[in-house]
Amino acid sequence: MSDSQMTNTTDAAQNNAPTDTPETRRDTPRNGAPGTPAPSAAPSPDKPLAWLDGEGLHFDDAKTLAAVRRKPVSATMISGLVDRCPAQYLFSDKLKDLVIPVTPQDARIRGIVFHRACELYYARPDARRGAPIDPEAFEECKTKALEEHPEVRDDPEASAWLEAASRRFCAMGPEATDVTVAGYRDDRGRQSPALEMKVTGRLDGVGRRVFGAIDRLITPNPDNPRNVVIDDYKTGGKACVYSDRMRFPDFSYQRQQTLYSMLLEGDTRTFSDGWHLLGGRLIYPMAEYVTLHDDNAGTDVKVSVQGQGAIIRLDVRNPEYRRRTLDDAAKASDALDRESETNLFEYRPSVLCAWCPLAKICPAARIGSKENAQKAFADQPDAQTLAPAIVRA
Repeated sequence: MSDSQMTNTTDAAQNNAPTDTPETRRDTPRNGAPGTPAPSAAPSPDKPLAWLDGEGLHFDDAKTLAAVRRKPVSATMISGLVDRCPAQYLFSDKLKDLVIPVTPQDARIRGIVFHRACELYYARPDARRGAPIDPEAFEECKTKALEEHPEVRDDPEASAWLEAASRRFCAMGPEATDVTVAGYRDDRGRQSPALEMKVTGRLDGVGRRVFGAIDRLITPNPDNPRNVVIDDYKTGGKACVYSDRMRFPDFSYQRQQTLYSMLLEGDTRTFSDGWHLLGGRLIYPMAEYVTLHDDNAGTDVKVSVQGQGAIIRLDVRNPEYRRRTLDDAAKASDALDRESETNLFEYRPSVLCAWCPLAKICPAARIGSKENAQKAFADQPDAQTLAPAIVRA
């Protein structure tokens, strides 16, 4: 039990994962496959950008489809194309924000502001941060992050959540808060703190370039700065120690940090032989409990952390996890090659369909009869709301 992440329950479908990633691959746009309408030359305000039929999602806009074809592999892409539904993933990645306003209640926005506050705080020189963590200094950083996102600052519920998250993070103790941030050389050769650190490269067997963004890279021993640990802030309330024996095993967080570790090992911008990864951590300031699998009892159990948050350690050097991560990355790369070539992004119906924004127009959606599924389905946008971006053929 050295790894972890969120358990993949129907509740987990309500969490919005970040979807936007820089697109570094330069592919030549191609026309759709025979039998598929060719994309239009440019977006038009009176014409939807995509459509659904009995097979899946199709883009009807050349610019959008070209952007899809250029996408690098990312942890989010792997989850969308391998674990979940390609049609939902591509809609959420390219079209959702065009027709569904992002509000301060969106978990993504809250997470972005919290991440920004952490970035501003840990970008300060050690002498200005101090040890232990300085709550007043962190408050200054949180205030600046809110100035950059006035929609959260001006929303009482969202700002109260951020206040609670900041307070609980500061109370997590030195293991989470008093760290030495690694330094790295960016693409322009500038020395920078390894915060929101972009890393990209090629991995064996993966056709497309692979991309990642690391929240915080720390060095436990400043005398040996090449040895590092990946830190990832998680603002959800449910922490989990991953095991493939769980009732609903979710490999995504373990895979994400394993992917990052392999990219860092090949990143020669700072060290000619790359970084040496000691491990990874998920930092949950808002966790109320940690779910883990009890091998003796053969069941999953929840352990209360009594409002103190949780740090979950990940084994990023595990050979089996690395093999599985590379296999999944290759599958995602090949899937995007194939589906963007045919302009057909297939459905993969599941018990999570009710939480999909396409639920009310998707011909393949499976909506369960349980109360939470029915409520989630009722909350999804209707056809009229979606029509400027996507319609059902």
